[in-house]
Amino acid sequence: MELQSRYAELSARGIGLAVVLYDPPEVLKAFADQWSIEYPLLSDVGSEVIQRYDILNREMEQGSPIYGIPYPGTFVLDNAGRVTDRFFEQRYEERFTLSSIALRLGDPITGDARDATQVETDHLTLVSYASDEIVAPGNRFSLALDVTPKPEMHVYAPGDHTYQVIRLRMTTPEYLQMHEVDYPPSETYDFEPLNETVPVYQEPFSFVQEITIPMSPEIAELAQSGEKLTIEGTLEYQACDHEICYVPAEVPLSWELDWRPLVFN
Repeated sequence: MELQSRYAELSARGIGLAVVLYDPPEVLKAFADQWSIEYPLLSDVGSEVIQRYDILNREMEQGSPIYGIPYPGTFVLDNAGRVTDRFFEQRYEERFTLSSIALRLGDPITGDARDATQVETDHLTLVSYASDEIVAPGNRFSLALDVTPKPEMHVYAPGDHTYQVIRLRMTTPEYLQMHEVDYPPSETYDFEPLNETVPVYQEPFSFVQEITIPMSPEIAELAQSGEKLTIEGTLEYQACDHEICYVPAEVPLSWELDWRPLVFN
């Protein structure tokens, strides 16, 4: 349902969308009619294309009703039909949202959730927002953090040092699966009084924490409840200027998202 909710917006931007499935044409037509699907659903009978791209989920035994399915993924093609990016998961129940893919590619969809939270501390200004306003079990979505250090201030990037690296530590709900953060390039800071060289951020930068909502009966029941998904976390960092290194700081953050109930057919 997420794809259909984004289809008009993608079309307006000149972006095409097609989905390849192993189901026969009559099943796909019935599904499209039932849910008013506008984008093409392409039937890959016998999973021939799926096998050609070597994305057949071989964990499914032959004879199983779901044998033939691919690993869930998205190929991004340019106007010449060449694959420029791809995003795949290991479990067939889990997949990236379109908004999280667009955010990773640095070209956010204009309709992305922009109910942003802005926080200012003595050391930096932070703007945070979720890639999606509505999520479902199995979704892999993103929390984006735009950080602007105060003048003459820096915070620490990952590296060989003992300072507190800037990071997002999630607290609730505990069932969320956190993925490793791909930090932007840092710069080298030479602190002469201690004769040390460390990786830091002095200019505005952004990083993204990707999160997967696992698929389970309990979480599927939550999605059907109509309640909000409240995510809480803490931004941890340590800031220094040219003279003082301040004690590590914590900024509490929260995001409130709507659930998209699962469709069972």
